[in-house]
Amino acid sequence: MATRLAGVLTGVCLALAGCSGGLSIGSGTQDSVSQPAPSAPASTPTQRTVQVAWTAASARYCAFGLNPQKLKGDYLAWERAQGLPPETIQNLDAMYDKAFLTFYAKVKDTPGYCSKAKIEEIRPEINRHLAGDYTPRKRVVSEDHDKVTN
Repeated sequence: MATRLAGVLTGVCLALAGCSGGLSIGSGTQDSVSQPAPSAPASTPTQRTVQVAWTAASARYCAFGLNPQKLKGDYLAWERAQGLPPETIQNLDAMYDKAFLTFYAKVKDTPGYCSKAKIEEIRPEINRHLAGDYTPRKRVVSEDHDKVTN
């Protein structure tokens, strides 16, 4: 189970890291003009857990005074209210702890991590999570396609 959890966590981390390259969906034989644009997929409990843990680890390291265990408890209560079964909540609990420790170690080893720009990036994420919005950050690709912003 630990191996599976680590694999899922790694996959989610990579997904959250994002990329600026596009993916081609479908065989390419249909006229793309006649097809409606796909809507953004809803976030999954795994994606939300990783995002909340990342935010909590960043906030903790940058001395925001956020209690990561309270945030975890509030988040897991929200997931429970969405109707997730108890065994899924237990898995998310363990995943949060592993992600938090992994991310905290990563930011701790990043020189200058708590820069003014990083703090301004973390602050709205904390506020969103404290307000009960646990969705992962939306990534926006600029018109010139060479910059990705959060």
